[in-house]
Amino acid sequence: MEYGIRVVLVMNRKGGSGKSTLCRALASAAVARGETVTIFDTDSSKSCLNWMRAGQTAGNWSPSVAVIHTLDAHRVAEAIDQIYEQPDQEHLILIDTFGGGSEAQDILAVAAHRIVCPMMLSRGDLSETMETARWYLTLRQRIDRPEALAGFSVILSRVPARLSETERLVAEELFRSLPACEAWLSNRSAYVRMDREGLLGVIADKTPNRGLAAHLQAAVTEAGALLDEIDQSILSPAEVA
Repeated sequence: MEYGIRVVLVMNRKGGSGKSTLCRALASAAVARGETVTIFDTDSSKSCLNWMRAGQTAGNWSPSVAVIHTLDAHRVAEAIDQIYEQPDQEHLILIDTFGGGSEAQDILAVAAHRIVCPMMLSRGDLSETMETARWYLTLRQRIDRPEALAGFSVILSRVPARLSETERLVAEELFRSLPACEAWLSNRSAYVRMDREGLLGVIADKTPNRGLAAHLQAAVTEAGALLDEIDQSILSPAEVA
């Protein structure tokens, strides 16, 4: 299925919630199925920009993926407009944001087709995710055309194979309270390696150990399922209740 140009804003007021890892996983999934990807890194830490540089140095990169670092939300919006003018229409645009809230994030949210909020299964993460959802609802009240604002959903990140009782209760409260994707990112060593070395699919293709390559490819498949769900949510948007 073709989805065209999509702009996904990755947003959580909490630092360390898995925003950059989510961007990298979604980028890996998109490029593995032949799409062009642009990541706007709006964090002063330059996490995604440094990831691209590490991947290029290691030879685990693709010319189909570009990372642009800027703290200027208006520049991001202008660059997105330029992408719309290009002939390539299968293009995933990811915006990796910093923790906290600001006017810049309001500007980025208005430019997005979907706002996703990664969250780990802890009480602290749930609390900050709730605050992020309140920011979204408040934004709907501030803008001139609230019906045009992208939908919002939570994505669970670093989900362990076996949940503790606390993690299970946090997950249940999340799904009762906010719209959340059915797909998630598991707590896989493949994502740790991705964060250090580059694009998942390229790493998998270059790994001679067939068992290890299969684990890396499983992570690409998992991220691809999540990207499919995000794409479907853009086609059939749902709002925060």
